[in-house]
Amino acid sequence: MAETSQATDEDRTDASPKTTTAALVGALMRLDPGSVARLRRMDPLGPGEIAFWQLATEKQHPVSGDARGIQFVKILALLTPRGEVRSRAPFHRLDQPLGKVLAEAGFSEKRLASFMALPFDWRGEALERIARFLFANMSNGVNCDDIRNLLLIDDVWPLRRLANTYYDAFDRAAYAAKKGETK
Repeated sequence: MAETSQATDEDRTDASPKTTTAALVGALMRLDPGSVARLRRMDPLGPGEIAFWQLATEKQHPVSGDARGIQFVKILALLTPRGEVRSRAPFHRLDQPLGKVLAEAGFSEKRLASFMALPFDWRGEALERIARFLFANMSNGVNCDDIRNLLLIDDVWPLRRLANTYYDAFDRAAYAAKKGETK
């Protein structure tokens, strides 16, 4: 009988969150379309899909098996391009902060303010809606680490980064538009 090994939480603690996100995205990009579709429909409060557990137990991209870990994988699946594996374009881009991408995609200030006012425990569902919006409207990918931080860290700094990068991009666009009018 072959001996099986399973990654334990201690085995998975050496990966940084950034490399974990990149590895998860890479693994999702290699999944067949049916598996990704099942991950998109996965209930974060349910037991998780088989593909989730296959991803969650691999050392190179560890993810928690709790509701937040399941929800993070679901959000990444919502952002994963549709279609066959070889036709998918990368969507995790460290140079595209979430706030910047939202501003450029036309996400309203009112929606941003509503999201920022949510209690921490309600962010997951809101981030799923944001992921659906991004999938339909983004052009250059998004920094998925920003999404991870908003979902997993109950602190003010991920919200401040979101607002800072949103308004930085928003102000640059307004300045460019104004500069274009004066020529």
